[in-house]
Amino acid sequence: MQVTILGTGAFGLALGNLLHDKSKADIIFWTAFEDEYLEITTNNTYDKVLTDIKLANDLKVTMDLKKALKDSNLIIIAIPCNYVREVLIKIEAYLTDDSKVVLVSKGLEKQTDLLMTEIYKELNLKGSVSYLAGPTFAKELIINSKSGLTLATKDKQTENIMLDLFKDTNVELEVINDYIGLELYGIIKNILAIFMGSINSKYQKDSTNAYYLTKIYKFANDLVVELGGDKKTATCYGALGDILLTCNSKNSRNYTYGTLLYTNKEEAKSYLNHVTVEGNIAITSLKKRLSQNTKTLLFIEKLEQYFNGKATLDEVISLF
Repeated sequence: MQVTILGTGAFGLALGNLLHDKSKADIIFWTAFEDEYLEITTNNTYDKVLTDIKLANDLKVTMDLKKALKDSNLIIIAIPCNYVREVLIKIEAYLTDDSKVVLVSKGLEKQTDLLMTEIYKELNLKGSVSYLAGPTFAKELIINSKSGLTLATKDKQTENIMLDLFKDTNVELEVINDYIGLELYGIIKNILAIFMGSINSKYQKDSTNAYYLTKIYKFANDLVVELGGDKKTATCYGALGDILLTCNSKNSRNYTYGTLLYTNKEEAKSYLNHVTVEGNIAITSLKKRLSQNTKTLLFIEKLEQYFNGKATLDEVISLF
């Protein structure tokens, strides 16, 4: 079996390196950037995203898209969300009715406010599309730490391929069919992680942390259902698990930004200039998908104002 991974960011590299080591699949990466290609193939590292991590010394990496997709049984797209459309258009000529595509990019497209699987469907591409998410940090995934991932798919062959790929890893894969819900949790948890970082900086009490963590979980569930997700998705790894991880860990970029936003706004501004904070980017697009004149929209609008320095944390909390 050949698995193609488009993108050599932290998650894509970690996932591909793990499957290279633990599955029988032939893994090949594609990158559009020569500096990434040279570092990975020359040094077996990519320190920009996986600092102090040594990759397998025989990873297959190419800048030739045709070579990467030739004879591929599964295509995993692991690139920033605002480049997904561009890459999908590039691979359109290589897709057939039997193609299996799995998206792992989190976010809403800036220009259209669409989810990743919605872009795929809007382009009317051949093959089947699925979505993978879950509470895993790349540096832990790459060393095969015990963890869980959620696959949203309606294609049985994709399900079987993915289950086979992970069967000899420490990653437990669960399968659901709620694309919208799983994608939304991946977006919402990043936004709420910023909020929780600020909350914990303000109160610094475990009991208060648990109180607000419970409240944001309930809020996320209501928001997902409001936007068309299935309420049963709330307990999966990509929902509850991802919220627990991202909203409660100093290893989360979004959570870290939230702590700085409350304690040191100048440092927060500097952090934002050097690190991708997905929640800060996604909140504007999420706001556009919400119905007017609702408590949900009012809270998200106030939270966005807090992110932009136009509201205080107490003003946000008063609406929560």
